[in-house]
Amino acid sequence: MSPVHDAEDEAFLRQLVIPEEDRAKYISHPWTGEYRWFQSPNVVCLEQYRRQRQQRAVSGNSKTP
Repeated sequence: MSPVHDAEDEAFLRQLVIPEEDRAKYISHPWTGEYRWFQSPNVVCLEQYRRQRQQRAVSGNSKTP
């Protein structure tokens, strides 16, 4: 699956994909790199963080949080 590009894509995928916290209840196979999200607001997926950081670096805003 291609990376998420904007908030609209993110909202659409959240409707289709089970949140990571509930994944074990419904799916038995391990995560293999596809899109995932977390219900908890204080948890950020590392892949998402790295992708955003890389986009900031490319756009010239190299500040990291």
